[in-house]
Amino acid sequence: MNRAADPAEQLPKTLADKLGYLIDIHVRQADQRGDGSGRWPTFEKLAAEISEATGKSISHGYLHQLCRGHRDNPTLHHLQGLAEFFRVPVAFFTDDESTREIIAQYELVLAMRSSRIREICTYAPLLDGEGLDEVTALVKSLAIGRQSSAEPRSPQG
Repeated sequence: MNRAADPAEQLPKTLADKLGYLIDIHVRQADQRGDGSGRWPTFEKLAAEISEATGKSISHGYLHQLCRGHRDNPTLHHLQGLAEFFRVPVAFFTDDESTREIIAQYELVLAMRSSRIREICTYAPLLDGEGLDEVTALVKSLAIGRQSSAEPRSPQG
């Protein structure tokens, strides 16, 4: 998922995409604690962590199939285990509106880890509505401009 793009446009739709998003968040959180490598764990390791943390057994082969989209109709037992492990409601996997809300919350929490973003948020309450609108427009404009300038250009011809 491209975090610079509008999150609503990049909403994961499939179960595999949703699991991929949650695993990415899991890896990012482990990196923040300093105990991660920045890479996905093996399916064996992740399945063992899920089973141990939740008491709901899931095999690495089945987890692999779910994450790769080869299986897309897990049992409620497996959905509950995945939801419990990743600390999301089961609805994250079944309801696009829930998915959207939870992703927005995760992205906000991750963004707030940046001291620069926290500094902006510290001063934001001092602004009136018009000031907040101006700051929002400026940040959005800068983000879109930087994103488009980072995209590869097609050859002219």
